[in-house]
Amino acid sequence: MKNIFYINDNWQFTLHPDESITELEKKTVKILKRWHNAVVPGTIHTDLIENNLIADPFYSDNEERLQWIGDSDWIYKTTFNLPQNLDTSKKIELVFEGLDTVAKILLNGKELTTSENMFRKYSFDVTNKLIAKKNVLQVEFTSNVKHAKRLETEYGKLPVALRSERVYVRKAQYSFGWDWGPAFITMGIWKNVYLLQSDDVLIENISFSTKSVRKDFAEVQVKAGLSEESSHKIKIIIEREDDRIEKEFQLKNENKFEAQIKVQNPKLWWPNGMGEPDLYNFVFQLINDDDEVIDEVNRKVGIRTVELKLEENNQPQFQFVINGKPVFAKGANWIPADTFLPRIKEDKYKRLLQFAKEANMNIVRVWGGGIYEDDKFYETCDELGLMVWQDFMFACAAYPEHREFIDNVTEEIKQNVNRLRHHPSIVIWCGNNENEWIWFQEQKKSYREMPGYKIYHEVIMQILSELDSSRPYWPSSPFGFDDDPNSEQSGNRHQWQIWSMWKDYSSVAEDKSLFVTEFGFQSPANTSTFKSVLPKDERIIQSRIFEFHNKQVEGPERLIRFLSAHLPVKTDFEDFIYLTQLNHGFAMKECLEHWRFNFPKTNGSIIWQLNDCWPVSSWALIDSDMKPKLPYYFVKQSFASQACRFVRNKNEIGIELINSETNRFEGSLKIDIILLPEGKTKTIFNEAVNLNADSITVEESLPLDEAILAGEAIYISSLYDKDKNLLHRNFYKTHEWKHLKLPEAKVKTDLKKNEIRITTDKPAFFVSIQLDKNTLGTNGMIILKGESVSLPVNTKKEKIISIDWLNRYCN
Repeated sequence: MKNIFYINDNWQFTLHPDESITELEKKTVKILKRWHNAVVPGTIHTDLIENNLIADPFYSDNEERLQWIGDSDWIYKTTFNLPQNLDTSKKIELVFEGLDTVAKILLNGKELTTSENMFRKYSFDVTNKLIAKKNVLQVEFTSNVKHAKRLETEYGKLPVALRSERVYVRKAQYSFGWDWGPAFITMGIWKNVYLLQSDDVLIENISFSTKSVRKDFAEVQVKAGLSEESSHKIKIIIEREDDRIEKEFQLKNENKFEAQIKVQNPKLWWPNGMGEPDLYNFVFQLINDDDEVIDEVNRKVGIRTVELKLEENNQPQFQFVINGKPVFAKGANWIPADTFLPRIKEDKYKRLLQFAKEANMNIVRVWGGGIYEDDKFYETCDELGLMVWQDFMFACAAYPEHREFIDNVTEEIKQNVNRLRHHPSIVIWCGNNENEWIWFQEQKKSYREMPGYKIYHEVIMQILSELDSSRPYWPSSPFGFDDDPNSEQSGNRHQWQIWSMWKDYSSVAEDKSLFVTEFGFQSPANTSTFKSVLPKDERIIQSRIFEFHNKQVEGPERLIRFLSAHLPVKTDFEDFIYLTQLNHGFAMKECLEHWRFNFPKTNGSIIWQLNDCWPVSSWALIDSDMKPKLPYYFVKQSFASQACRFVRNKNEIGIELINSETNRFEGSLKIDIILLPEGKTKTIFNEAVNLNADSITVEESLPLDEAILAGEAIYISSLYDKDKNLLHRNFYKTHEWKHLKLPEAKVKTDLKKNEIRITTDKPAFFVSIQLDKNTLGTNGMIILKGESVSLPVNTKKEKIISIDWLNRYCN
């Protein structure tokens, strides 16, 4: 068996002795050149925070005053004794699972190697370099900025969005700053460090994939790579509940293994909303001649097939097919969940991804400017039935192609494909984010002339043909078969005319995308989140610091421009946050309804973005404190398994209903008209509805009421299940909200031990409640007179932080 001895303790750090930082006082520099305690895994920024050497980087505009950290060189060191259970007569490896990024590694004063890629694991044979007591391990980090600029000078400046030097260092590109995140160019030992010794052959990588699924059995393929040639026995166990398959194979001087196994009556892995994401325990063992297990890998795996369908009836298409069934992809883009990566713990992954599932999503896209995420991320997606669109880590740029760079990324891609390929949740590999599209837009040339083209169209394709041909590969996002990589006519699309190119969300009616992998709208983080980083005198909608916490060029201006189109513009800080979040919600609703009800012409809509990495005004549905913003709840409604929308045809109004479940739906549909401004409510339609599985149904049209046309009334649709539980609610009006006179509703709340109860004397629109500790499962509600909404509360001593509704601004 193998022995692992972790070296994560007793680390210290110091500023490199040759550094002189002009931005700081000499006495501060002198303090930094002392040795201070460090945390591994960690970053230089978090270590400086823990030692009270810098203030909170997110507070106010501290970002501007802390750029010297990433511009400087730093040294980390630790001392350790050789553990007694390691035998110095046998090979001992030193393993760094993640170094950020450019570093020289020394053991007992002797240089081992250098690292230049934070996405790679580095291993070294240190058998003859270890001593019994007080081994000194030192890592000397060179500023990623200095290193990148030096290479840029050597090889030439490339067309790059944002900071051009970033493409020369294999590091999370967002850390150089993005249009939603700050520039904190981290360094440090960001993953585990350990000594590794094995008595025998090691399992280096493993894969489990589904070759086919038939009526009563599936055929799966198991592959493995070993550290050296072996004639040992292999045992494979595949089990779930009472089902167990056990197979044995004999190696014959081989360092690779491959076998196909039949699984009778398999339980399939399904995306959220289509069935259960069933998983099997998979055990792969190496067994020696004495029947001893010398190495073992345990994984959770799923049985499922995936196809990317690009044509239907001689027409372009972009559709995922899982287990033979077409899927409408409902999801969001994922960015790193914290600017400082080691602070992201398992609980944060689980909570954010659980939010995605609860919002009826079935896919998340790991964006190419971040990182190949932690194993816990993918394991959680496997468990929750969340498909993963996995980018390789290249974004918004032309990239170098010199030999050393290609060799570096080749090893990076091999390591990460080997690490991740067993996950059923990963349904597609994608070469990069927006590189071909930006090149085509800005250079007015074919993307085939783009530096970096070789990586996505040759290098990655060749690696995947060898390591993982079980799932589709797509060279970029967006990409298709037209000259313009972002064409509506083929492939997938990033819809940024809305918001970023100053078009309003109402223009989505003109969109004909086959599959939307990015689109979005902005709003600020929740008030409580922003208050933690904004000084009191900066809590003003046009203050410098509030605008500093919006990283898009003219982002603050867009917030006001698009708010003014639909809702009253209020300058009070908390009012502004409520109204802009509400407008963000309206944008999500209108876009998602358009694409979802256009299935199967449109086959997916992936929102930019699910989460944030710091307190900011951005496209995120959930802010950096893991508090859902109001648009999150609009997305949850728009992605619901059963949903309805109003469709106008001249002077008639119809209702379209969707049922995306695999079972027939029985319930009822009620349509009310609310007269303004008094709020009198009249039911004009109330009938049973029966919806086939996976169907979109059009109910008969009704004549448009004159009061609706005059802006003096609103239609409300309510879809109920057969037990009269409200599943979905929608609205229709002909005038903008800012021009309507809503009833002066009095909303009351009753917060009890286990629930909060909400009532109103007149129809109340988009009631939003923020609690101190709990996150409500429903928010932004339309509540009609006579209705009582009860929502569960799980924490004792809860309190309401704020409550708001649109009637307060439109009367």
